[in-house]
Amino acid sequence: MEARAGSGMNDPAVAGRMRDDGMDARWDRITAVAGLLFIALILASFFTPATPDYPSSAEQLAAELTADRSGHQMALLLGFLGDIAVLVFLAGLWSRFRRHEGTGGMMSGLFAIASATFAATILVSEGLYLALIQAAESADPSTLPTIQALDYWVGICTVPAGVAMMIGATGAILGAHALPAWLGYLSGLTGVLLVLSLAGVYESDEESVLVTIGGFGGFLLFLVWALATSVVLLMRSRHHAGAAA
Repeated sequence: MEARAGSGMNDPAVAGRMRDDGMDARWDRITAVAGLLFIALILASFFTPATPDYPSSAEQLAAELTADRSGHQMALLLGFLGDIAVLVFLAGLWSRFRRHEGTGGMMSGLFAIASATFAATILVSEGLYLALIQAAESADPSTLPTIQALDYWVGICTVPAGVAMMIGATGAILGAHALPAWLGYLSGLTGVLLVLSLAGVYESDEESVLVTIGGFGGFLLFLVWALATSVVLLMRSRHHAGAAA
């Protein structure tokens, strides 16, 4: 039987679509690996010294940071490496959301802007943490509480960007079907918990239920969402690779 025109594998439209599918699967695979690496680095950081409790006196800060200086430096190094991994992960997700929603999609655009703000604020907080570690031995100890306070409150400012990022992810997943719907609901729940932590910013009791559930719960759920998303993307990229083969 004679083949129809344009139906052959050498047709430019077909070949271009195959190349696009292969490139999409490659980007998804890179995104998944970056997400898994980010989770691994976060888990590794759990075994490093915790940041001193806020607020602490200048003497207490100097003593804690000097006693295990190398441990705090390792924690910061893992944080910087995690920043690189999460930036690749978020960029890959934005690429996928944009492919499904279209170049003019608002939710993917919101995700991109909020992700950039989220990552930039984390980098500022970690820069202050680096200044805190370096100042523990070389600077006037009286400056340490001020640096710690800046680090703490800049860290709080990551929450609004995180909420907007989760809203963008939820809209792109549920509206454009960029990922399974349950991941969209999970990202939406993460955003709700983060909003609860915002409500606890002005609480006088730092151990309030809002701060505990919203802050720690939202962070933990974000890690679960990132891990689940990475696994889904890795499985889908392998499926596309097998189908292409």
